[in-house]
Amino acid sequence: MTNLILTGDSCGTTAVPNAFLDRYLPQADGEYVKIYLLLWRYFCDKKPVSIGQLADLLDDTEKDVLRGIRYWVKKGLLQAVVNDREEIYSIRFLPVPDEVSLKEGPSQSGLLAQKESAATTEESPSAHQTKSTTTRTISKDKRKALAADEEFGQLVYIVGKYLDRPMKQTDSEVLGYLYGELGMRADLLEYLVESCVDAGHNSIHYIEKIALDWHEKGIRTVEDAREQAEICRKQYYQVLKAFGLTRRGPAPEEKKVMDMWFYDYGFQLDIVLEACSRTINSIHEPSFKYAGGILADWKKKGVRSRSDIDALDQAFAKEQETKKGQRKEAAKPNRFHNFDQVGYDYDAIVKELHG
Repeated sequence: MTNLILTGDSCGTTAVPNAFLDRYLPQADGEYVKIYLLLWRYFCDKKPVSIGQLADLLDDTEKDVLRGIRYWVKKGLLQAVVNDREEIYSIRFLPVPDEVSLKEGPSQSGLLAQKESAATTEESPSAHQTKSTTTRTISKDKRKALAADEEFGQLVYIVGKYLDRPMKQTDSEVLGYLYGELGMRADLLEYLVESCVDAGHNSIHYIEKIALDWHEKGIRTVEDAREQAEICRKQYYQVLKAFGLTRRGPAPEEKKVMDMWFYDYGFQLDIVLEACSRTINSIHEPSFKYAGGILADWKKKGVRSRSDIDALDQAFAKEQETKKGQRKEAAKPNRFHNFDQVGYDYDAIVKELHG
């Protein structure tokens, strides 16, 4: 993924305006504050940065970073420019106002496109509605309602039992947002937490990511969630099949790794299966670690589709051909070496990623 172009009035130092700290920081989700401050840091130092780099620094997904950017766009502190593929490629810092309205609405000039029609679509209340509202800001009225809601109180108690630890404020805020603001049902959230804990994931941030993913996919009931779980189960077995492991189910650690590929990295099944295929072709045996190295490299390079992989292959082949033309061959190639193989040094990648 290409670096973002950060523009604005030069600040000279990484000094955060007091108005930001006083008026915006207390209400914003902690992850969104981190995203804003990191962008500000890179802007002040005039250093390039990409969405992928921000995601890696924060141990988040690229979707999480984009949610954070859209949050600050709606608050009127950032202005983002998108290309014809609706990908953000430039961000401008807007002045932090000394006074803000209590009834703060979406910024009308926040998200721009090179074409007016694209800008209108992006800012339309119905366009990307779920993605643009994924912030844990809960209104005072909603907080009062949650405090008096017996069902929500029971949900918090049950989740605490599943997590096997005292509930933190962040835990309650996440549940309050999912239940009170997004309207997710208590039984669905209970099923979600139970499923995550059973799979070895007891982080509230992981649970939140899965919940937001379910909400975006239109999962509203436990039955919907069970159908989604069946889809995931089939994905597990398709990965095992690609590795030639057809006589057993996935081990718990393998499920966690595959969940990372599908949820944290955000890859579709065909991308994951391609990484498995290349693993077998390269080392002639199944290896989740090796395939994970390939996928981590693709994530870093912004791969989102098979066409992105093809483009990387072509660029690599061209680079190798150029190097070949510059090298002086010490001996005439024989029939065992008279061929070119397009690929990557995945062994080096895995070694670099995993030490």
